[in-house]
Amino acid sequence: MKVEKIMNRNYKSIEENESIFNAVKIMNENKIYGLVVKDKEGKDVGLLSERSIIKRFIPRNKKPDEVPVKFVMREPMPKISMDSDVRDAATYLSNNGLERCAVVDDSGKVAGIITLTDISRYLSKESIIDVLFSHRAKEYVHLCPKCGIGTLEPVYNEKGEIKVFRCSNPSCFYEE
Repeated sequence: MKVEKIMNRNYKSIEENESIFNAVKIMNENKIYGLVVKDKEGKDVGLLSERSIIKRFIPRNKKPDEVPVKFVMREPMPKISMDSDVRDAATYLSNNGLERCAVVDDSGKVAGIITLTDISRYLSKESIIDVLFSHRAKEYVHLCPKCGIGTLEPVYNEKGEIKVFRCSNPSCFYEE
């Protein structure tokens, strides 16, 4: 079965400079767990999920109206083609430690979102168990938007709060 048949076409989006507060408000109002993130020109640039908020926002110990979505979103945007097989989508999510990803059309434009929940409705019990167990063993890696080589690693202050995220590439010097 193709991803196109089971993806959710009624996704919501937010501009990357909007606050985490506004993102959570949209998610709560629409009873959804993720948003497609767009740049100021309307191009799809990232994905924001509850998990992103827990891993990349909460440890910053900042007010939600002070942090833009672009500092918390997954970038580059995790995505698969709408003509991908459901099993390939499950493998992609599992291998990358993701719970959801964007589904793109032939032009690369987001056409929908697919989640582990969507996929679980179409896989055997054994396949679902494999996906869920392998998914929890992996962590999503945030690539540096400047160099594209290093990963963004948290730098903690003396209170254990995340002060900044710094690129692991020693020649890059990118921080956010």
